Order: sequence, then structure tokens, then C-alpha cells
Amino acid sequence: MAGLELLVGTYEEFIVCYRAEPLKTDPEKMSLKESFAAHLHTSSVRSVASNGRYVATGGADDRICLLDMREGTKVTEFLHHDGTINALAFSKNGSHLFSGSNDGSITAINMSKLAVDKTWKSAHKSAVQSISIHPHGKMALSLGNDMTLKTWDLITGRALFTTALNKNSKYGRVLADVQWSPDGEHFALLGNRVVDVISIETTRSVNTLEFESKPCAMCWLSPEEIAVGLESGELAMANIHAQEQQEKLQIYDTRLKAISCLGNYIATASSSGDVSLWHLEGVDFTQICTQQIGCRPICLALIKTGRPLSLDSSEETTERSLSSETLKNKPPAPARSNATKVVKELAWVSVETEDPVQIAAAKRLKNQRKLIAAKKSKKSVEKRFRSSGFIEETLDDVIEPSKADGTEQSTKKKKIKP
Repeated sequence: MAGLELLVGTYEEFIVCYRAEPLKTDPEKMSLKESFAAHLHTSSVRSVASNGRYVATGGADDRICLLDMREGTKVTEFLHHDGTINALAFSKNGSHLFSGSNDGSITAINMSKLAVDKTWKSAHKSAVQSISIHPHGKMALSLGNDMTLKTWDLITGRALFTTALNKNSKYGRVLADVQWSPDGEHFALLGNRVVDVISIETTRSVNTLEFESKPCAMCWLSPEEIAVGLESGELAMANIHAQEQQEKLQIYDTRLKAISCLGNYIATASSSGDVSLWHLEGVDFTQICTQQIGCRPICLALIKTGRPLSLDSSEETTERSLSSETLKNKPPAPARSNATKVVKELAWVSVETEDPVQIAAAKRLKNQRKLIAAKKSKKSVEKRFRSSGFIEETLDDVIEPSKADGTEQSTKKKKIKP
């Protein structure tokens, strides 16, 4: 279990990483110890992907950040999308990183050049929800908010098939995720109340897992087993070839937001901030450790690295402008008890600068309100003077500032008709 870490993306814009370590008081028991907490995004972190050494995070700020987990550095960031980054996926050999955005585009980033190799600008007519790379690395699936599933040939870079799923009522007109099985013989679609498993050989549904509660996340445990996190806080595990045989475990009181699997280890996160590590051995499903991180998780990755991390999140406001070499030479981050403390210390440090455009607009609005109020006041005075029978010269003297005040007076007087 050495080097096993949980990387969590949160609504609070933080990337929080925990390492599984033995307790000092009882080495036979494990605990989750914070490795780092970094504020690399300016909006919520919506997606995360890992290929072992590198981790990519995508946010609602249209930004992709690339981290080197062995060196403990931020390598670079990408800003080629014009929308929230909903999907990130590494190719099997780690040569490319694929990203999907709300702008409907998909891009392939060359990891050796750290540059975009290919862009499919209109991959989908609306937001790209999910991308999954086939285990053999030559094919990919993408799922769009337009309820279409596309099969891509990664050798030629062309779409092989486009499948419209909006007419299939069993999905409830909602599809959130698509994932290949570890052997590439099946893929699973996450719908409103179902998880549908499709066979590549027959192109038909092998099994449709139905749930009373809405499924929020899923993860393949083996070529024949799948785990599904439910809105009720339950974790459902099922064999895709066994009809109506599901094992449900109530592991949280709130929504099970994210799942990640690595070998026999499973990481889960709840919407209330509980992050847990589990071990699955045959029929035995055991909780190893759990931690309340004090943030609201959105996405989760379970990774295995060989070196401790030294990302210093205390300077998150300037970290994006620093090179990876500068980050390597940073002093280690100060010790913190948990992510709750990190949020309390850092969440209020990032002060938003006032936008001059917004300031100017606010001033215009304020002046307009003053002008409207002055006109209303003038009309009210005019009405009172009309009813009292005053002559208009007297009224002008009352409304217009007098020359005796030393203030400027308009050369033109607006005459009021009685």
C-alpha cells in the first residue's frame, strides 16, 4: 500500500491529496494523512485523470493543470478550451491526454511536447460529458450532453460511429458517464436510474442495472464486476452477467459523489466531504481508513506514486505563473492537520480584485438612480407648487440654484405650463 494516494477535486477550487500511512500508535491500522492542498484553479475542479506519474485536473475556469506527482511539481497548464473541462483521460501508454469541454470540443495533448496535437472543434453539438479510452489505446468513446455516443479511431483521428441515445427511454433522457471495461469487451453508460452495460461483440445491452436511487458515479472493479455510487449514499456492486443480483452497502449518509479503483483498492467520496479507502478481496469488503476533508468533493483519483510530494499551496495566488523548476526549489509546505485547516487558512487569502468594467458599470447605475430620484423629487415639487398657485418665476427660483449661492446656473429655464 506504500505510495497509495487519493487526489480529490473540490467545489472550493482546491486539489487535496491524502496518502495512506500506518498509524504511529498502531502500525497495523492505516490513516489518511494529507500530502498537500493546492489552489491551482479559480473555480470548482470538475475532472481529474492519472496515468501514474502525471495527474491532470480540469476546472470550471476552462483550465487544465498538469502535475508531476513524483517530483511534486506543477508542470504546466493549458487554456485552449472555452468552457468547463468535464472530461480528462490519458491514453494507455500515457503519450496523450484527451480533454472534453462544455464548448463541445475534444483535444489530444501530446505529453512529450506538452502541446495540442489535434482538436475536434465540433465533436458534439453540446457539452462533452465523458471520454473513455479503450484499453488497447486505438479507440475511444465520447459522450455528449446532446445524448449522442461517438466512437473514435485514434489512429486516423476520425469518428467511426455516432449513436443517438435520446430515443431510448430507459436512460431517462440523462447520460452522465461512459467507461470501458478493463478488458475492452464491454462499456457502461450511466443514466438517470440505470447503468447499462453494452457488449462490443453484439453491440447490444448485456445487462441493465436498475436503481431506486439516482446513480452518481461508477467504476469497473474487474472485467465482470462494476461498482456504482448512489445518491442515497449506498455503494452497489454487481456482476454484469448476473441478472438482478446486486449487493448494496450503506457506506455514507449523503450522496456517494465519486469512485476510483486501483487493483483491489477502492476510493470513495461523499458530497459531505468524507473520503474513504476500501479493500476488496473476494466477498470481503473492508474499510481501511476514512477522513473528513472539510470540502465538497466532485471528482476523485486513486493513484500510486513512489515519492512524497512537496507542492506548496500557501502561495496559490502566484503558483500558476511559476515554472516547474521554480516549484522544485520551493521549501516544503508547512504541516497541517487536515484539509479543513487548509481551507480556513487559504480560502480567504485569495482576494478578488475589483473589475474596472464592473466598477464603471456600477457608477453609471448609481448616477442613473440619482438622476431618476432627482426627477421624481422635481416632479413632486412642481406638483405642490402648481396646486398652491405659485407663479413659475418663483418655482424656477426654488428649483434652480440662485446666483447668490456662487453656483453655476443654467442659462435656460424650463418653463412650466400651469
